[in-house]
Formats: sequence, C-alpha cells, structure tokens
Amino acid sequence: MFTEKDFKVTLMNKEEVSGFIKKHGEFACICYNTPIERAEKVGEHCMASGHLSGSRHLYFVFHISNVPRFTVDQLVRHEVGVVKNVQSLRYVTKDEFSVYAPPEVLADPERKWEFERAEDYLKYTYSLNVKRFQEKGHERANEIARSLLPIGISTECSFACNLEGLINLAHKRLCTRAELPIRALAKLMVKEVIEAEPRYAPYLVSQCDHLGYCPEGHSCGKYPKGGK
Repeated sequence: MFTEKDFKVTLMNKEEVSGFIKKHGEFACICYNTPIERAEKVGEHCMASGHLSGSRHLYFVFHISNVPRFTVDQLVRHEVGVVKNVQSLRYVTKDEFSVYAPPEVLADPERKWEFERAEDYLKYTYSLNVKRFQEKGHERANEIARSLLPIGISTECSFACNLEGLINLAHKRLCTRAELPIRALAKLMVKEVIEAEPRYAPYLVSQCDHLGYCPEGHSCGKYPKGGK
C-alpha cells in the first residue's frame, strides 16, 4: 500500500521554466510596441495585471507517479491550457501493484489489516487470471485481467499546462474542500514550479487566497463566505 507521502512529482523542464517570465514578456511586448529589452518587466507586469495571453505557449511539463488512479481521473478533468497522457493499465504486473491507503485506514488497525488482505488477494487474483489467459493463448491477457484492478491502484501520467491552466488548477485543488490526494498532488506540483521560479508563488494559491473570501458552499472558516 502507499499514501500521499509516496506521491512523486517532477517538473521536467525546470531550466526552461526559470525563463518563462521573460519569454512571457517577449511575446507580449508587441502589444504596446515595447522594446524587447524590457521583456522581463513586461512579463512581471502582465502576471500582476492578469494579462496571461502572452504565456499560453509556455507549458510546465510534469511527470507524476505513484498516485491513485482516481486522483489522476480528477486531474485530467482540467482541459483548458492542459495536455495529458495517462499510463495504460494494460501492462500492470504483480510487482507494480499497490493500492492507496487513506489516513483514516492507517489510523485504524482493523481497517488497515482489511486493506492489506484485499490488496494481497487482488494481486493473487490478477496474476492468476493473467497466467490462465496466457495459457489459453490470449495475447491480451493483461488487458483482460485489468478489469479486476481497483480505482485506488498506483499509476502515473505526463501532465503539461500553461500558466492559466496551472493557476486554475491551484485555485481549485488547493482548496481545503478538495479531496486530500488531489490537494497533496497540487501542492507538489506548485512546489516544483516555485522552486524553479519563485515569482509564481503569489499566483499559485487556493481560490480563497486569491479572492479574499470563500466562494464555496461550505467554508472551512479561513475566509468569510462571499466576501461578507
């Protein structure tokens, strides 16, 4: 089994990202015929004023691994300014089979034992079915057996987004109302980007931090609802 502490996120183009603000400015300089020498300042000004159209060609590229399949399902709901490629479960093997355990399960010895036994049984059943279908000459034995795999199985994906896509992701997924695994994943993604370019930090925040109030139906109490 694994937990959100085992999630792995790598920003694949860190060196490139460190120059994104300048490139943002270079692309936007044409708008007011600004000298290209001022591109860095133009990029900073564009971010501060919310003028992000000049950054839409610049993509943060992430490799995400050891996360639950249901968390990837939430991640790929993001569409605008986003590109993704998810690992196929046609090629899962017994050695790679691991199931996510929520903290509530780990805190309860009986539930933890049940999860461990269920994972062991699924590994056994999956491997047995692969073997049996292979013996019958099926070339797609893994593909057939994957119907047994749980939604909490560990998987990985490639995920790329531009600045607008990443800001939107942060606004939605850093909210305390977001499910723990997707919130943990979003934090890791934001951390990777800020390490490469700290000037992005003020923009990669939860929606309430951005608005100054809670737009959700149920507030965690950090901000008043609806600005009141």
